[in-house]
Amino acid sequence: MTYELYWGDLHSHCSVSYGSGTVEQALARARGQLDFCSITGHAFWPDMPSDRQRYGRIIDYHREGFARLARNWDRLLTLEDTATRPGEFVVLPSYEWHSLRFGDHNVYGRGPQLPLRDAPDLPSLREATGEALLIPHHIGYAVGHRGIDWRHFCPQRSPVVEIYSLHGCSESEQAPCPMLHDMGPRDAGSTAAAGWALGHRFGVIASSDHHGGYPGSHGDGRVAVLATELSRDALFDALRARRTYAATGDKIDARFFVDDAWMGSQIRAPGRRRIRLRVVGSDALDRVEVLKNENVLRRFHPDRRPVDEQATSTFRLRITWGWGRRDEPVRWAAKLTLSEGAIRSSEPCFCGQPVVAPQGIAGHDERPDDEDLPHEIIEQSAKGLAWRSITTGNRSTRHATTQGLSLLIEAAPRAHVTLEVNRNRLTHRLADLLRLGRAHYMRGVLSEAVRIGPLVPLTDCTVEAEFDDDADGSDMYRLRAAQTNGQWVWLSPVWVDA
Repeated sequence: MTYELYWGDLHSHCSVSYGSGTVEQALARARGQLDFCSITGHAFWPDMPSDRQRYGRIIDYHREGFARLARNWDRLLTLEDTATRPGEFVVLPSYEWHSLRFGDHNVYGRGPQLPLRDAPDLPSLREATGEALLIPHHIGYAVGHRGIDWRHFCPQRSPVVEIYSLHGCSESEQAPCPMLHDMGPRDAGSTAAAGWALGHRFGVIASSDHHGGYPGSHGDGRVAVLATELSRDALFDALRARRTYAATGDKIDARFFVDDAWMGSQIRAPGRRRIRLRVVGSDALDRVEVLKNENVLRRFHPDRRPVDEQATSTFRLRITWGWGRRDEPVRWAAKLTLSEGAIRSSEPCFCGQPVVAPQGIAGHDERPDDEDLPHEIIEQSAKGLAWRSITTGNRSTRHATTQGLSLLIEAAPRAHVTLEVNRNRLTHRLADLLRLGRAHYMRGVLSEAVRIGPLVPLTDCTVEAEFDDDADGSDMYRLRAAQTNGQWVWLSPVWVDA
């Protein structure tokens, strides 16, 4: 069977319950860089803390948000169904069920309808929601603190688990991106690795958990799905089959097979297993690792070859803009052109303001996006493209609000790239950007800036390998990969029974 790769965000919030941004804004922003999404409404919290002296404001805030979703639920389903265009863009309905004891779960239906169903505990929720998928998220928090409790896990209803979002990464104890939210630190017993060690079989996804109406916010979590087509039924079936992987942001194309079985598969293969992989990044790859039973079996690196400056080759070119002062929004109007060669495709790396906590809670001052489309490609051809954007300075040194584009181009390094941006004209030979980025300030010191480059040969972005593993037991294999720019993917495992 052949599958197509589709990119989405299955967990993002807006003002339909609590958060910022309208449903219409969220759907428009998602269409700009995703194939599918879900606008998740906060709906229920059966074991919410009851100590009003300590948690009164949180209790009221959540209850108001739940009531708002209930009032808006039918309208939300209608807007999601209207936005769905099979083959172009798809929206799956979902809502969030919180639990201190069982961990938070999102409930997903095939659509277009999905009844809102509450329950006092997780087993009752499974019974109440029929065939809906119940996907746990930010699982890495400790048991009893809204992290997953593996004792109550059901792979039939939760075939995949969300291991990365704005909350951090819950892949393993050694994973990058620790939990920094006020909900607490990562607990080793709640990670995906801990669940697999207990014998649970589940795939992995990422999604943003963004609360500012920006599904697919770059760097905050995206999910890749391998499906037969872009439709609700095909996406739902792919999630059930665990043909999924988690990504931080860049659309890294990763394929992994054990004896021709796709990620998420369970197969029987006593003895030697044939393992194949192919990873093509949006930037230079740092490493690709194949894990067997959570130990690194093989590690691969791309082949950094010399580049012939006279020959036409395929490259990735990264353009990034933003920086400057946090309280001074900057409007960008930019046009990029190539002197020769062609732009084959563009990958938007657009993010919303870093909103993971509800608006209105003391101590949180995240700035929402006011524009319907803060960032948009407005023109594109083989010779150039133009875009507009609005940025503010980075909120901290740990979370970027810069925006970007990753371009796939075919050109000779002798060609020139010219960027006309905010009354500045910047020109570089591609050869001078080879594996290098160049910074340009728009208005002097401490002003907004743009970074052109690096220009990365596609060979730096690609790893292909095939090898045999001699084994006589039951094993779990999976792949993960990291780019040099800090972007990651984690693939669903393949389970092999002897």
